[in-house]
Order: sequence, then structure tokens, then C-alpha cells
Amino acid sequence: MNTKRKLLLFISGIALILLFTIMNTNTVKAAVTWPTTSFATWTQGRRSDGILTRNKYGFIINKDEGYYMEEYKDSGNIHIKIPLLAHQDWNKSDNTKYYVVMQSGSTFSGQEISSSNVIRTKIKDYSRTALWMLDVTVGNIKADKIQICIYDDDGSYGFWRTNGVADDGTYPFVMSTPVLGWNNVTNFNQSLKDGIFYVGKNTTLTMNAPKLQNSNVGEFNNEILNNAFESNFYLQNVVNNEIRTTYEITTDVTKLDNIVDGLASSDTNKYGLDTVLTYEIPSDNLKIPLSYGGLKAISLSAEASDNASINTKDYLESSFVNKVTGDLGTGHTLTYSWFYSTSDNINDLKKVSTEFTNNKDRKADGTLGTDWMILSAKDDFTQYLEKQALAGKKIYLMMKVYVDGKLSTLTNPILVQIQVPTLKVPDKIDFGTISVKNIYNGGSFESLTKDSDKLSLFIPDTSKSTWKVTSSIKENDNNSITKINGQLNILGENLSATPIEVASTSKHGLVDLPLNAKVSFRGYHNPLTPRTNFTEDINWNLSPKTPSMASN
Repeated sequence: MNTKRKLLLFISGIALILLFTIMNTNTVKAAVTWPTTSFATWTQGRRSDGILTRNKYGFIINKDEGYYMEEYKDSGNIHIKIPLLAHQDWNKSDNTKYYVVMQSGSTFSGQEISSSNVIRTKIKDYSRTALWMLDVTVGNIKADKIQICIYDDDGSYGFWRTNGVADDGTYPFVMSTPVLGWNNVTNFNQSLKDGIFYVGKNTTLTMNAPKLQNSNVGEFNNEILNNAFESNFYLQNVVNNEIRTTYEITTDVTKLDNIVDGLASSDTNKYGLDTVLTYEIPSDNLKIPLSYGGLKAISLSAEASDNASINTKDYLESSFVNKVTGDLGTGHTLTYSWFYSTSDNINDLKKVSTEFTNNKDRKADGTLGTDWMILSAKDDFTQYLEKQALAGKKIYLMMKVYVDGKLSTLTNPILVQIQVPTLKVPDKIDFGTISVKNIYNGGSFESLTKDSDKLSLFIPDTSKSTWKVTSSIKENDNNSITKINGQLNILGENLSATPIEVASTSKHGLVDLPLNAKVSFRGYHNPLTPRTNFTEDINWNLSPKTPSMASN
């Protein structure tokens, strides 16, 4: 009797143990709870010195020890390297699962990452914990933002039910990275968001992407600007559950000093030189459009410069001036000097105030933001610009800015276009051979080259005038047509020693007018020598018919 009771109790005890084990197994094997409707709070690891101090499992981002989240590309696959503080024998767990949470727009989704796509390497042992480096292959996921989550409920080597410093019990046994910008990386730096860039001032760029493995990252699409540019990793931290990686950007003003070729802008409608700074992030190319230098090209007609002064204030972006003075001018005096070069030697910049000294009021040197260079008609430098334009040469201007006398920044160089109206006429109007009989008896004859006899005018778009062409001849020269009672007619007008208007136009661009040249004889009774050449030199003049409107 007693023996049977003991046996039954023993059997019942085994049954209870088995039942508990089955129930407990069912609980453990239940579906893993992942964050799929929003990102989880990141699990921040914490390590403290000392044998008895409890280290917190979680992800480590630590500048002092050099632990960061990194991103790189290998054979077309994108990898994320993640430092993680976990059990010192975590690799003995068979329960580890990996998961990626994705957000595109307002939609969340997720998928499991095969453990074969994850390499975990122990970096350093601590007391009962170790620092592990995970290399996670995420392929070519398309999402605006992502988060890597890791699950491990191994009772000996896995994670706690509540996780690390965050102690977030919403997702048991799950540790989550900070949120990463992925196919939509954001630039958080305001000094680059405003689109204005100048050389010589260090700045930073902060983005929500992991650290790039390259030491020097970022590149301008302008080779010359790129030569003066350097960008290096500076800091990584977490803000509002999202990763922030900061790079320090430096530019060397001396590498752009006196360089015009490749940087000069000819755009009269846009301040500065357009360029793009690109960070080649494996998951996304962060492209930052920028305007370098703040100066826009000057284009005006010659008669406009003859009637109104040019103030360089109108060509230098005010926000550029404000930014430079705000960044560099605190407690310092900012001065400027203007320099110029020509297409003969484009990079040979010369100081305006040194080369042209007869007009001290032009303010080719001055205080930035207070003084402005003025170009007026009587100014010898303005006259020089016009002469160079007439000679078909291009002129370039650049302003250099000094802090306490030391070169600190530059504007972009610009093309100065003094547009001069031009007039082209035939070298020769050929009437061929006219018989003595026709000269004696009189008659009218057209030019043999009438199909190519034309007046060509080019009027700049910047001109405000109506332009006229006058012509005259010098009568009674030896072998002059007028000496044998000849009359030259072009564009319907008989030419004489007195200049007469033969054409006018207010159109812009190229204007071609046929000359319709004719010569007529009114009869001549003096002896003529056969095969004698008679010629007439025509004087042409292009001038404004109406005065140009003075600009403000």
C-alpha cells in the first residue's frame, strides 16, 4: 500500500515536471515580437570599469574608444558594421535571430536577415561581457530609413527580457540599433543647407547615415574646388533615436588664389558658381547643391557704361556678404581688394588699385559690406575694359577678402562682358568693267557682287539705343568716280562728302541689310584713258541715334 502510493507520487511528479517543461517550451517558442509599426527605442550599451560593476548589454557608440556604426559596400552588397556589448560567450547561443525594420514614407515593414549574412567577431573581453563587432549584409534594401534588431532568448548566453539601458519591455529579448538614414539620407548642417559656400572657413556636415570607411569622403563636381577641399570623420552620436555622423569640412584658400580658369562664371542671372558636393554613401548618394563665391557676371552695353556708373554691390549676393562677415568678422576688420585678368593670361590676376591709379573714388579696395567698387565712364579702368572688349578679349574680375590683412576667402571669378555694337561692310564693291561709251553717254549699273554686298550690324541685348549708320565719301580725289561725273548710291542714298544716314535699327542681335549698291554717270566729255581704275573710299560710322536710358 505504501509502496504503491510512493510510486504514484513519483509518477505524478514526473508528469508535473513534464507538463511545466512543455508549457515553458511553448512560451519560449511563441512568435518573436518585432517592431513593425514603428521604430523601437535604441538599446544603448554601457560599460563600466571594475569586476563587480554590471555592464549593460546594448550597442556601443563611443568616440573615446573608437566604436562606431559603419557602412560599406562589397561586391554589390551593402554591409553595416555594428559594435555590440553582450555575453562574453554569446557566440555559443543558437537562438540568435536578426531582423531589419524598414520605413518608406509612413509605411513600416520588416524582414528577417539570415544568420549566414551576419559575421560576429569578438573584439574585447570584459568581466562576464565582451564587445562584439557585427558585420551585417543587408543586400540592396530600398527604404528611407532602417533599424537592425537582434533577438536572443538563450537562458545562458542570450539577452535579458528587458534590454540594456533602455529597459524597454515591449519587445522581449530584442536589442535595436539607432535608426539609420538609408535611401533618403538627410543633411542636418544649416551652414550647408542655405546653399552658400565659400572657401577658407571650416564647417561641418552632419547626416543620419553610418560612418563611411574612407578617411577622406565627399567630392565636388568641380575639379579645382575639389583640389582645395578635404572632409574627414569627426563625431558620431544618437539624437532622437537616430544616428548622427558628423564630418569636418576644410578648404584651403591658397589653393584657389589667382585661379580663374575653370571657376569663372558667365551667368548674369545667378550669384556664384553652381556646384554639387556629393557623399558616396553605399545606401544613398547625398548630393548637396551649393553656390560658390557669391558673385554674378557683369554684362552691359558700352553706351550704358558711358551714361551710368556700375556699382559692384548689385553683383555681389548680400547673403554671401552677410555670411562671410558673420563668420569671419566678429572682432576683426574685413577688407577687400579687386583683381582682374584678361583672356591673354587668364590666371595672371592683377590688383585694380595698383594698375589703375587715377581714380581713387572707384574703391577698388575697401571695407567689406561698407564700401563698394564703382565703375564710371571717366574711370580709366572702365575705359580699359571697353578697349579690351573692342579688341575681342575677355575680362575677368575676382574679389579677395582679408581678415586683419591676411587672405581669408575669395569670391568666384566672373566674366565682365562689355558688349560693343559692331559694324561689318564689304572690303570691295565691284562694278566690273564699264565702257567709255556708257560713261560718256551716261547710265546706271549694279554691282557685280550685289549678292554678297551687305551691311552687318550686331546690337547687344543690353543696348537701350536705336543705332544709326552714316556714310560719306571723299570727293575729287585722283581717280575718284565723282571726277568723271559718277554718283555712288547705297541703301537708296546718294553719297557725298557730307555724312548721311543710310540705315538704322533698334533690333538686338545680328541685322543684315543688302547694300543695293549702284553707280550712275551723268555724262562726261573729257578724254578717258582706257583700262583706268576709278575708286571711291567709303567712310562708315555706327553711333546711337537716341541716347541710352541711364540705369539706376
